[in-house]
Amino acid sequence: MFGGIVMLFAPTPVLAYAVGYPKALWRMAAVVALAAGLIALAVGPVAAGAYLLTLGLATVVMVFLIEQRRPFETVVLCTAVAMLIAGVAMALAVCGSPAALAEALRHNLTLAMARGEKFYKTVGIDSAMPPELRANIVEATLRLSPALVALAAAFTVLINLGVFWRLSGRQQRLGYMLFNDLVRWSTPEWLIWVLLTTGFGLFIPVDALSTIALDLFVCVAAVYFCQGLAIMAFYFKVLSMPPLARGLIYFVTIVQPVLAALVCAVGIFDLWIDFRRLKPPSQEARNLGDFH
Repeated sequence: MFGGIVMLFAPTPVLAYAVGYPKALWRMAAVVALAAGLIALAVGPVAAGAYLLTLGLATVVMVFLIEQRRPFETVVLCTAVAMLIAGVAMALAVCGSPAALAEALRHNLTLAMARGEKFYKTVGIDSAMPPELRANIVEATLRLSPALVALAAAFTVLINLGVFWRLSGRQQRLGYMLFNDLVRWSTPEWLIWVLLTTGFGLFIPVDALSTIALDLFVCVAAVYFCQGLAIMAFYFKVLSMPPLARGLIYFVTIVQPVLAALVCAVGIFDLWIDFRRLKPPSQEARNLGDFH
């Protein structure tokens, strides 16, 4: 488990070594190739290929886009999409077909739930579920798996960018602001139409289309959840709240589904309410103010 956590940060040292220096792409390519070679020698060529198609590819895309001075939203989106496409292609190549891939995922999820129940039973907790409920949970997880994988890829990219931003001296090293004032960050206004469209798409009677709509809806809702966190951070900054208290509140927000849904709703309604008063007053509002 510790090794897996360390691997998630594999792009960070490459970013620190390449970005902002002459011939950054060549420096990045040399380190990624060296890392793949070491993995092949230590674990095998299959693991090296998996690295190249996931974290290696993520490193390539991140370095290229940062060198192009793209905003962090573009870096996260493009890198996560590249990782998702490469990962799906690799999984399909191994399994042979989408149906075989879905069946393999269903089998692995069922085994994982069975192991979990067995573990809880060994510690004296009876967590046995009816077979029908277990099957429903497996199918729901299977439907959400594309969104979960996409969000995991985006989180991996974002956390590597954040650590690199801290270690690199911020804009002094990059020459531009990768992250602007995050407490003032907000989604583009047109994204609300994607949320509404995918929300209505949940009611499409075709299973494949409703599943696609569900996964897109979850991904867009996660973006609005991040905007809700930015609103929270804005008021934490205004109130000068201690870092420890902020961390505890963030942790509770993430692990508590009801609170997370509320924060997501705040992020959505910020489009109309403007909780942080970031938008300039409209001309109509100024005209009305002349009569007071």
